[in-house]
Amino acid sequence: MSILLNVPFSEKDEAKKLGAWWNPELKKWYVKNRNEYIKFKKWISPRDSFFVVCGHLYIIQGENICFKCGKKTRVIGYGIESYMEFDDEIESGVYYDKGEEIHIAAHIELVPSKLMDYIQSTYNYKNRYSKFANRTYLANCCDNCDVLQGDFFLFNEVDSPFWIENKEVASKLNLFKISLKYDMVLDNIEMGFGSNDYMIKQFAHTEELDLSII
Repeated sequence: MSILLNVPFSEKDEAKKLGAWWNPELKKWYVKNRNEYIKFKKWISPRDSFFVVCGHLYIIQGENICFKCGKKTRVIGYGIESYMEFDDEIESGVYYDKGEEIHIAAHIELVPSKLMDYIQSTYNYKNRYSKFANRTYLANCCDNCDVLQGDFFLFNEVDSPFWIENKEVASKLNLFKISLKYDMVLDNIEMGFGSNDYMIKQFAHTEELDLSII
């Protein structure tokens, strides 16, 4: 696995000296070894703090009962298993990969456009204003009546589809695994951590999703 860099032409010799490789097809510099990502931090992201999702990403699909129409509707979150966190106060990137836990994120930023195109063509996922949150955000909406299914009620309440209380809840989830051609840089991950998150990988149904273009 590797990560693409945004290296200005004037800095290409510096990147090469540090060990970056040139991809003539993409006309991009890249790094092969995750242990060396920190050396290329300024070319990975212009931000001081950011995340790198490593290897693969999951779309996690659950089922919710719409509060308005009372019908079942599909809802989604993102599954993060292996990632690195970079911070301006951390000298090196912190790598998290236990290989056994998937954590659920309500949102990731910035979502690659091709991935977002797929999500919005597959699910009823769109920008909506929430009175509860007092903001507009990309949200799950009911497949039947189009009403917003608010993040707080999906991800933070007991008995919600993404509140992993036991294996019965986990077994109702579908994991769509997306293998990444290159590690993915994100500005932010709104991720929760639960003591039963290990059950997601153990009991949910998993299948590969071919989105190698991202």
